[in-house]
Amino acid sequence: MSSPFLRTAVTANRNIMRAAGRPGAKKSGGTSLNGDARNDLIKKVLFDAPPRPAVRLTPEELTRHETIERAWKLVRQQRKQEQEKGLARKFEMMRKANAELEATSPILFKHSQTKERNAVFPRQLRTLTDTPPKQIWNYRQAGTATPKA
Repeated sequence: MSSPFLRTAVTANRNIMRAAGRPGAKKSGGTSLNGDARNDLIKKVLFDAPPRPAVRLTPEELTRHETIERAWKLVRQQRKQEQEKGLARKFEMMRKANAELEATSPILFKHSQTKERNAVFPRQLRTLTDTPPKQIWNYRQAGTATPKA
């Protein structure tokens, strides 16, 4: 059941591992962690893909492949169009809400459209965490009444 390609790749990996030597052996000139070249060899064995042979398709298989590719492009195009339509609907609803707010209360509309100069969104938003903050309560906050003893 194993292919010649798979047997060649396994044999090549065994040869690389043999070349790496024993785990405790000192290697000179290693560029890896702790001067041990085994780490580089292990990375090559695990992550470097062997060259794949070129795939030769028959005309029938080539036609089938192209048909599937065109169908997949069509599906992606339809999904993108649906997403764009959804965004257009949301923008239109936001525009209508702004128009209604402007007609209802010009002051609120003006405040909703102005930006704060020193506002920085990500830094002003505190993310939810399971741990309490470093300072639980600010007892020296200005404007609070001092407790009577």
